[in-house]
Amino acid sequence: MRFPLQTASLRQLVILSFLLAMIPVGVLMWQSHKALSGLSRFATSEAESAVISVRRAENMQNLVVDIERAVRQYTVVKTDALARVAQSHISNQQLSLAQLCHDLPKLSECIQQQADLQQLAAQFAQLTGTPLEQLLQQIRMRQQHISQQIWDLLEQRLLNQQKLVQDAQQRQAWQTVALVLLTLLLVLWASGRVAAPVKKLDKMIRAIGQQQQFPDGKLEGPRELSELGEQLRWLSSRLQQLEALRLILLRHASHELKTPLSSIREGCALLTEQLLGPLNPKQLEVVMLLNGSADRLSQLTEQLLDYNRLLQQAKPELSRQIPQQLLQACFADHALSLQQRQQQIKLDCQLSSIYTDETLFRRILDNLINNAQAYGAESSPVWVKLYQQDAMLVLDVANNGAPIPTALREKLFEPFQRGTTPRFDAVQGSGLGLSIVADCARLLGGHADIVDVVYADVCIRVRLPLLEEK
Repeated sequence: MRFPLQTASLRQLVILSFLLAMIPVGVLMWQSHKALSGLSRFATSEAESAVISVRRAENMQNLVVDIERAVRQYTVVKTDALARVAQSHISNQQLSLAQLCHDLPKLSECIQQQADLQQLAAQFAQLTGTPLEQLLQQIRMRQQHISQQIWDLLEQRLLNQQKLVQDAQQRQAWQTVALVLLTLLLVLWASGRVAAPVKKLDKMIRAIGQQQQFPDGKLEGPRELSELGEQLRWLSSRLQQLEALRLILLRHASHELKTPLSSIREGCALLTEQLLGPLNPKQLEVVMLLNGSADRLSQLTEQLLDYNRLLQQAKPELSRQIPQQLLQACFADHALSLQQRQQQIKLDCQLSSIYTDETLFRRILDNLINNAQAYGAESSPVWVKLYQQDAMLVLDVANNGAPIPTALREKLFEPFQRGTTPRFDAVQGSGLGLSIVADCARLLGGHADIVDVVYADVCIRVRLPLLEEK
């Protein structure tokens, strides 16, 4: 049964699931009809039996009265006609009693009443006076007892009928619960047949979007979803090929640019220093512009190479580091640009050592300090905080300046995305700085965000897991 379900289409699976879920409902309806029909037949039979028993008891009570009347009349006027009438009443009473005793074997006084009736039939012509009255009274009292027993038996049968109905109701309730649970299990199974491949499709899409390893194995489920899984697998393979081509192109283009760019920068430096001859002011201005453009192109090339190396780094190389040394070394590299804009670093380092990748952590620091220096207000401090929060290592780099709109905050961490705020230095941004920060944080198992703080206009927060040496 498993194989056809795997190759079935989504429509077939939905229809089959609906039919399977309807089976317990149909069984429940059939069981209910069967139980109600049985109870109806039983109630009808019991009602008919009760009516017959009540009528028979009333008839026998009336016959006893007729017997007494006929026997007494015979004792006064002894005629053959009265004797036959009395004998006929006694015979009818015996037949009714015999039928009653057969239908209701639990009646305790049937045998004694039959014996009394036989004695009366045989001796009513000879008995007179007190013996006859005692026999008639005994027959009458026993008939009253028999009638009372009939009513007691009817009440008992009514109680039994009520108990039977209650048992049927309880049994029907348990069957209903069991069949509802079975229906629920079938619905959950059917939904799982659809939800499981959909969940795996979601993992495939996330793996493609986050550039993770694509899940192995063929997607099992409805035919349409299985075909969609194969298309996603083809798309993942195609994107990996395009990514590999992009990296190769980026690596070669960046490498090939460095050699002629170095020659251009050296030539511009020679012309600027006027080692090849004096330059007039206009020529010197043009050379200065060429020199600035060469520096800008050199910086963009270095960023592209740095981003390419970051993409190729698959696993961090963790080691024990002293954060104060990393921070001070980074501040020293950016000291000149900070001094030109009269910006000071306000450091708050609360950790004495961290276990991380030195290269990735330094890239995060370099890009965040460069970002704060370039976009921060002149003569305004740059706040750098390193502390522990719960089980995370938190790095905050904040500065004053134009706040970043909430709608642009996530977009700025994408490659080649720049904000609307202009840089205050002479370099035009490439849009790779925050992207490198986000990718480095991701490689270290964390993430980067732009958050609001009370002491600065802009704050970029990097959260990394607080790792320990193994």
